[in-house]
Amino acid sequence: MLGSQSAGKSSVLETIVGLDFLPRGEGVVTRRPLELRLNHIDEGIKPYAIFPDEIPGKKFTNFGEVRDNIVGLTDKKCGADKNIVDIPIVLQVYSHTCPDLTLIDLPGITRIAIAD
Repeated sequence: MLGSQSAGKSSVLETIVGLDFLPRGEGVVTRRPLELRLNHIDEGIKPYAIFPDEIPGKKFTNFGEVRDNIVGLTDKKCGADKNIVDIPIVLQVYSHTCPDLTLIDLPGITRIAIAD
């Protein structure tokens, strides 16, 4: 998805997934592309997520922890400032509330004021 910063791109993605797991805040929050690999599973299975490239072998059922890890993985590559990098975070989500689909949440279009 592409659009201005704070335009609601991440909120649209959460609606598609059916889970609340993306960071929220003021200004530029998405500072790394987030590749969401959605996998529909049977209704009786508890939803979970994995970060196959950055946290291999760990399965997250608490989506608050997923949000915290997105923030941590972003800060790890971008620093604590407002830097933006093009290195994606790959997140696989398994849930009965989402379709089989891959989406990419991109940082918002930003404008930097310069003299003249």
